[in-house]
Amino acid sequence: MLKVLLRYFAYATLIAGAAAGLLWVALRWPGGLLLNFVVGEEDTLGTSEFSPVEQLQHLLLLLSAGIFAWVAIRDRLRRPMCVGFIALFLIGFIRELDFFLDRYATDNLWQVLCTIVLALATVYIYRHRKRYLIGWRRTWPSVGLAIIFGGMLLLVPYSLIVGNESLWQAIMGDAYARVAKMAAEEFIELGGYLLIFIGSIEFLFTWVRLPETRSLDTRPRRRKRKRR
Repeated sequence: MLKVLLRYFAYATLIAGAAAGLLWVALRWPGGLLLNFVVGEEDTLGTSEFSPVEQLQHLLLLLSAGIFAWVAIRDRLRRPMCVGFIALFLIGFIRELDFFLDRYATDNLWQVLCTIVLALATVYIYRHRKRYLIGWRRTWPSVGLAIIFGGMLLLVPYSLIVGNESLWQAIMGDAYARVAKMAAEEFIELGGYLLIFIGSIEFLFTWVRLPETRSLDTRPRRRKRKRR
């Protein structure tokens, strides 16, 4: 019980620390969060892609994908299921980099990369669909996966609805400032990615405690009797 409390206290500290750190940056250096950074003279709206909030989101996605990759390497049974989550996180990571890919590489490159990742993951999962289904049956229900799904729901559709520009224009009226909408949207997304990262850690913690379910056939093997 104490270990559980300490673990969840660590999660609370992580969330509070991330929020406090960003608040400190905003107060210490007004505009330091770069939520409305103007790139070049042709940019009239500004972007939040250079914000430390966005960079933290990228880091959390990579760490979450890394956790599932670590499990996939060591667990043949749950490997197809983990590949699905890895692909999902990588697609989210590429999607978050759409501004840089479109601006400094070529237009719609992020869509091509996401399609490639999705196609590769789909083919792999289909070829190993039996293990994919068995892995899910032996893993669900899972606290870690439930937290991950909660984070995804916070990202889609909640952040999309709250980050709707028409909503903020209706709320703020003539005082509407796009940076306020961007701040709300990015901080909600950060909360979703924090939940996904915490869920990934919980998934890893549960997996480590269940070594007996890592093979396809967990039934004890019977010794064959010698024929006389």
